Amino acid sequence: MICFYMHTIILELLAFFSRLIIQRHKPYIIGVTGTVGKTTITSHVAHFLVEQFGSRNVWYSMYHYNWEYGLPLTIIGCKSPWKNPFLWIWVFVVAIVRLCRKYPKYLVLEYGIDHPGEMSFLLSIAKPNIGVLSPVESNHLEQFKTLEKYRAEKILLIQNSKIAIIHESLRQFIEIDATYYSLWALSDVDASHARIGIEWTTAVAHYQNQNFDLTLPSIGTFQIENILPLYPIANILKIDLSKIAKYALHGSPEAWRSSILKWIKDATIIDGSYNGWYLSLREGIISMRSFLHSHRIVFLLWDMRELWEASRAIHEKFAKEVLDIIPHEANVLFYLVGPMMRDFVEPILSKNFIVRTNLSSKIMWMEIQREIKKNPIPTIVYGKWSQNTIFIEEWLKFLLKNEADAQKLPRQSDSWLEKKQVFFAQFTE
Repeated sequence: MICFYMHTIILELLAFFSRLIIQRHKPYIIGVTGTVGKTTITSHVAHFLVEQFGSRNVWYSMYHYNWEYGLPLTIIGCKSPWKNPFLWIWVFVVAIVRLCRKYPKYLVLEYGIDHPGEMSFLLSIAKPNIGVLSPVESNHLEQFKTLEKYRAEKILLIQNSKIAIIHESLRQFIEIDATYYSLWALSDVDASHARIGIEWTTAVAHYQNQNFDLTLPSIGTFQIENILPLYPIANILKIDLSKIAKYALHGSPEAWRSSILKWIKDATIIDGSYNGWYLSLREGIISMRSFLHSHRIVFLLWDMRELWEASRAIHEKFAKEVLDIIPHEANVLFYLVGPMMRDFVEPILSKNFIVRTNLSSKIMWMEIQREIKKNPIPTIVYGKWSQNTIFIEEWLKFLLKNEADAQKLPRQSDSWLEKKQVFFAQFTE
């Protein structure tokens, strides 16, 4: 009970001081939400604006804080103290200082939600001048019960923003004027002529009757899509649109979100081990088709979580789409981790592909290591989703070609490493 009251008090104080900071300094707020690409878009917006206006004029969360604690902590500019009461006191001291000192002109916020009512709470703290809504797919259904309720909560951000930039897939659910973006033709911002290389993706972006060549140091047409919202944002802020292409040349995705790493025997790893949902998994599979003629592709995929009663249906839908995306004669292997991948995906994929399953990501990685060592064909390992009770990143790092790349992997703090050690002790080889 005491912990509950402390939680409530701290949250209310965070919200109180954050509201005061917003009301006093009135920063120009760009807010991003959605399910797929949300954090990557937020990162692109923040880093692009820093390049244009300087770090003193742009504030964002370097820690990707986006939940009910994270958004006010971003506004205040503090790292979470978690359970340290003395550091919480320091947070509120910093908040008071923020009220009195000069504050950045631009504030980039990510609005993440995992339970009903959370978006309304976040919007009570800060309503965006520009709101960006990325694709919304089934997620957190244990809390929201249906995709419709989850989507409606996300759309609240757009309804409370002065200007809206929305993914084309959501047009049918929106009743306000907005700018729409997608890879599809006829959106207000779209792209064509996409080409994927082993370390880059190129395309031509189209906006306001102009064409812009784009090259990103990442793999997948969905990476192009995530940068498209920069065009209307730059136009609104009167930034030369040609500067987006210059940013894109080094605008790689955040670590763990399709990072490109080199592994043993010159294998390439596409590391999406931070998280992943249905649409991002599907788009990742699609992006690998470009290499089927030159590489053997190893897909390392694991359970999609928090889907509640929709778990079976969504996993089976994903498996059936894979059968349509990847030619059945392709040189691919599927390694599946987790009970839902084992029970719902493996029976479908195994009809046409070699599929191996296990509940231990350690055992999966050991098998992949052996497979790569004995096979002379160039290999790409595409890994997606590793949150909690899976932790695939721990086995990836031991065979990295560059040991320093281990710092690019998720959950490497001492506390996380301790949790992982306890988890893996449950399994034997």
